[in-house]
Formats: sequence, structure tokens, C-alpha cells
Amino acid sequence: MIIKIDFGNDFIQYLSCSSKVGRKMNCIQGNFLQWIFNEEKNTKYWALDNGERIPNYDAIAIVEWLNNVGFKKGIVKAKIITNPQLKVKKNLYY
Repeated sequence: MIIKIDFGNDFIQYLSCSSKVGRKMNCIQGNFLQWIFNEEKNTKYWALDNGERIPNYDAIAIVEWLNNVGFKKGIVKAKIITNPQLKVKKNLYY
């Protein structure tokens, strides 16, 4: 399944995942956001902005979370794609 991720300001990325994972993306979006905003569990995707630490992420962080945190067991669940050849099945907004 191809998922279009819109981060606003014309920044769009695509990921490919199994249909089973893709169907759950709206439900698990909240779990990802809890992880990305938890500075104790996740420091890789934080940056300084005017002296304040803020989360700084893109689809790479979502793929990392899907493959290593959200669905730990099994094979790789998702990957980034640059030019989707198939129709986008789902849109997510961050």
C-alpha cells in the first residue's frame, strides 16, 4: 500500500507498507506521535530551535518507528519511496 504523508508547506513524502499495516495507519498515528514527542525515548529526531528543543521528523522517522517500535516482530513493515508507481491509497497529515 502506498501512503502519502503531508507535513505541510508543500513537504510530501511517500511510504510503502503492507496493506495490513496501512489499514492501521490512522489508528497508530497517535502512538507514533507519543513516541516522537517523548524526549526520553527518542533523541535522534529532536533539534534546537531558538534555544528550545523541538521534534524534527519526516517519513524516515515514521518508517523507523513502524519497523522497530510499532511492529517489532517480523519482517520490515515499511520503506520510503520517492516516485510511487502505484496509486496512493491513504493520506496522512502531520
